[in-house]
Amino acid sequence: MNGEPKKSAALEALEKIKEAEEQARAIVQEAREKLSAEITKEASEEAERTKKRDLARAKEEAEAHKKAILEKATDEAEKIRAETEKETAELRRRASALMAEAIKKTSLKVEEFLEGRPV
Repeated sequence: MNGEPKKSAALEALEKIKEAEEQARAIVQEAREKLSAEITKEASEEAERTKKRDLARAKEEAEAHKKAILEKATDEAEKIRAETEKETAELRRRASALMAEAIKKTSLKVEEFLEGRPV
């Protein structure tokens, strides 16, 4: 009789240990699942923050590039306009000189024509 109660107490202790181990395993598994979900969530949030930050940086760089291109185009257009105005002024000056010379030659020819005809 003495042997049976001890055996059953040992058996009960062993069963309690197994139950405790199973509970511990369940707790560990649950913790792993929660931790995995939290890590996944944090990684997703970090990816979203990184995406937004990179997109904002790309937009800023694109705007800076666009601004630089517009400034360069404006400068080039201004240079072309100034050069065109200079060329136009030169053409007007030359045309004016040629016009005066043409008028002078025409008037000489008219005079010669008129002088050669009896009036």
